[in-house]
Amino acid sequence: MTPQQVLVVDDEPSICWALEKMLQREGHEVLTASSAEQGLRLAAEQHPALVILDVRLPQLDGISALPQFLKATDNAPVIVITAFGDLETAVAAVKNGATDYLTKPFKLDDVSRVCRQALRESANRAAPTATQPMTIDSSTMVGSSAAMQQVFRQIALVADSDLSVLITGETGTGKELVAAAIYRHSRRADQPYIPIAPVALNPDLIESELFGHVKGAFTGAAEDRPGLFERAENGTVLLDEIGDLPLGTQVKLLRVLEQGQFCRVGDVTPRSANVRVLAATNCDLHEQVGSGAFREDLFHRLTGMQIHLPPLRERQEDIQPLCHHFLAAMHYASLDSAIDDTLLTQLQQRPWHGNIRELKNAIEHAAVVARGRPLTIDDFPPPKPGRDQDADAPSQRVQLAKAVREWTAEALRQSDDSTETLHADFLAATEPALLEAVLKHTGGNRAKAAEMLGIHRGTLRDRLRSYGIADTV
Repeated sequence: MTPQQVLVVDDEPSICWALEKMLQREGHEVLTASSAEQGLRLAAEQHPALVILDVRLPQLDGISALPQFLKATDNAPVIVITAFGDLETAVAAVKNGATDYLTKPFKLDDVSRVCRQALRESANRAAPTATQPMTIDSSTMVGSSAAMQQVFRQIALVADSDLSVLITGETGTGKELVAAAIYRHSRRADQPYIPIAPVALNPDLIESELFGHVKGAFTGAAEDRPGLFERAENGTVLLDEIGDLPLGTQVKLLRVLEQGQFCRVGDVTPRSANVRVLAATNCDLHEQVGSGAFREDLFHRLTGMQIHLPPLRERQEDIQPLCHHFLAAMHYASLDSAIDDTLLTQLQQRPWHGNIRELKNAIEHAAVVARGRPLTIDDFPPPKPGRDQDADAPSQRVQLAKAVREWTAEALRQSDDSTETLHADFLAATEPALLEAVLKHTGGNRAKAAEMLGIHRGTLRDRLRSYGIADTV
């Protein structure tokens, strides 16, 4: 890379020295300053190609000074560094025009990589627009760990774009909070935000809920009705538990992402959809793509950026600030002394299978029991039992889909690709077990079983007889 002039602004001499030596080894000329004011003077005089700017400075802080550095350097890239990383700082830095954001302590290799990328892209990158610092509600996301700093950085970088984002992580890690933060700091923040979990909807009505329907499209469709994507026009949609979306609906969602169009159920007239799509899942979509339960093209469309939330057991240093946050929200009386070192160690040793959600519930339980005094481990409910050993295995739906494909492939091989009896053979192999299981669940009540199966009672009776199980259930 062509040597450039780089300005480092930090009031810690050791940081300036380390960055200066690293950049000089890469052939760059380095200027250093210990305050924003000194840095601005150097920037106006020398017009460096890159600025590395600390947030906490003696007088004028880096976030406030950032627009001035952009103006003084004709919009040279600015990399913000700080030892006090949180979502508010990360988003404010990017909103004010920062190219990237790093938290101390950092690896020099990471700084080098970010600098190279910033310098490489600066010639072709549109000039960043300096805006006024945002007023951020950072109360919903708490974390000082390196893992959470990376999450904050990703939110800050992607929020103001229109990229689709896939948010992954175990149940209770805060995926919905990440989605809400992306929306809150986006250019669509004054437009609708609609979170929805398609798996919670009636399977027969998912497409109607997402895309709307026209009058007469199905029984009960007495009038035209807009769906989720119409109601969220110009705004943002969160599709939670995206891994459970039926394959047929996945095709229609792909059309929204690729073409910005959809059709209401029962209609053939395309409608436009100017909507940003966020998705969340606690399952392995790579595995579902491999099994055929999730479309590969849709997976790639959803992952403009992927943000992964690690489980709480992998970021134990966040337990203390999270506890303090939850107690402060309750206006707990002895907040400063509520959790001593002994209790903190005990809490950090718990597995927290339910992640932040479990921790929040446990803190609230303990606070009620303690009634304002410092908490002890006896105030907490017992740890939640661990997940089943098969919890990380593919979901039942994924396993079923895989089994059906394997059965079909084997049946086609044995029948020389004849498909005349394939459907009947499949029903004969699977439907008796389904009918028996449902009847067992209803205690032999055929009317209720027929209702659950969505078939007429007479049809159920005929099928039971055809399989020879009418008198055995």
